[in-house]
Amino acid sequence: MEGSPELTLKQFLTPVLIMLLFVGCKLQPWQATQKLHQAVLRNETKLVQRYLEKGADPNYRAGDRGWTPILFATEAGDTEIVDLLLESGADVNMTSIEDEVSPLQRASARGHIQIVQLLLENRADIDHQDKKLRSTALMRACVNGHPEVAQLLLENEALINVRGNRGESALFLAVSAEHVDLVKLLLSYDAIRDRPDIYGKTPLQKAEELKNQEIIELLTRHNL
Repeated sequence: MEGSPELTLKQFLTPVLIMLLFVGCKLQPWQATQKLHQAVLRNETKLVQRYLEKGADPNYRAGDRGWTPILFATEAGDTEIVDLLLESGADVNMTSIEDEVSPLQRASARGHIQIVQLLLENRADIDHQDKKLRSTALMRACVNGHPEVAQLLLENEALINVRGNRGESALFLAVSAEHVDLVKLLLSYDAIRDRPDIYGKTPLQKAEELKNQEIIELLTRHNL
């Protein structure tokens, strides 16, 4: 009889403890959101999927720069994670807070053509200009030397003669970086050859300054 109260107490406490343990271990949406960024940064696809299934917010902005998970994924070039985030409701056009750079701009700057294609299929704003440089995805692809990405953007009707905060066009940037293949590509799409920057310098004058004879000849022959 003396053991009965103790047995009854154990019978009562055991399911309670199990329930508390279960609740304590269950991943809450806010916890999943915090863990999502780290999983994306480490390219851990299975964990990304798990956290999204647990209710992680795919549009949560982290830190002072305000980068979302999809910005980190496009920067890293992880197509599978980008796809997972988009399927879970990630905003394809949500920019960072600090400089207002979009996922498409990050992917284009890095030359991740599969991700660029995926973002375009999900209605990314192809001509978005960031806050600091006023550059577009096309301009970033050109200055960083990614002709395949530039070709894809142009095929999807990216504006070719948009100018940045110093008046530089995609053609001007390609000339400045001495990317001959991109200069050829942009000219084939009728980029304005003699549009100057805010200092009055044209692409041809920039090529002459750089003493790049091949680009000089390309610009001189165009539309002759």
